[in-house]
Amino acid sequence: MAESFVLDDKMLKVLSNPIRRKILEFIAEGGATYTDLTETFELKSGPLYHHLRQMKQFVYQDEHKRYLLTEEGNKVIEILYGRDQHSYFSITETKKHKVFSIGKFSFTPFVGFFAKNPIHALIEFVILAGASVFIGFGNKILIVGNFVVNYDVPLWLAYISLVASWFFIAGFAEVLSRFVYKKKKNVLALLSTTNLIFIPSFLFILIVGIIGWISGLTIVIPSVVLLILHGFFQIWSFLILITSIGLLKELSIEKAALISMIVSYAQILVLIIILL
Repeated sequence: MAESFVLDDKMLKVLSNPIRRKILEFIAEGGATYTDLTETFELKSGPLYHHLRQMKQFVYQDEHKRYLLTEEGNKVIEILYGRDQHSYFSITETKKHKVFSIGKFSFTPFVGFFAKNPIHALIEFVILAGASVFIGFGNKILIVGNFVVNYDVPLWLAYISLVASWFFIAGFAEVLSRFVYKKKKNVLALLSTTNLIFIPSFLFILIVGIIGWISGLTIVIPSVVLLILHGFFQIWSFLILITSIGLLKELSIEKAALISMIVSYAQILVLIIILL
């Protein structure tokens, strides 16, 4: 027979504060970041940290700095709100890991940095995009989404193509998150992080340009080489999108992956239509 759980005097004292009970219930809905808590409960750092210290038996931070419930916290939620244990734990397991990782490797710190510094991300995007599109134009290489293709277009159209690709990917991801899963937060942050999918394309074109400048030749990339590179670019793009959507929209890996897959296929379809 399972051991019964009883709220002692110390626990009751902690839970006697209504704000702490609300924080506990909020975290129970799938975890929360420090920013989530400050914005939701309109608390400054001092009072919030005080409440979290008092609740240390019930909440903890995972490797992604998200607050989750301890075993005691889960049991308190069941007692206070009469939740069914099985259904509650299934929700928690689905929601608490919101970013893709391979072992200890994760894009979270990388994406998180640019999400917190959107102006920084925009400046770097403008510099890299400006240089790579210009160099790509000289070698008749066009950037469309996270693809590079042998295509000769005017320089102004090459820039429009890149910006349009960026807004299409970010916009479509935002629309799906907003209307399918009702996630409306971090719009600007999602816009700033989606431009990270272009980094491999930018670096590839810059390398081609440097080799051409050193050799004095115009480098023509065989289509078969571009096709192989597209596979690597697509994997990079997919992982960046999953991490960005999961982190910023607070969706499970499965939901973030579904949105990323739809956006990726839509991008490929648009590319095919353009090149026909």
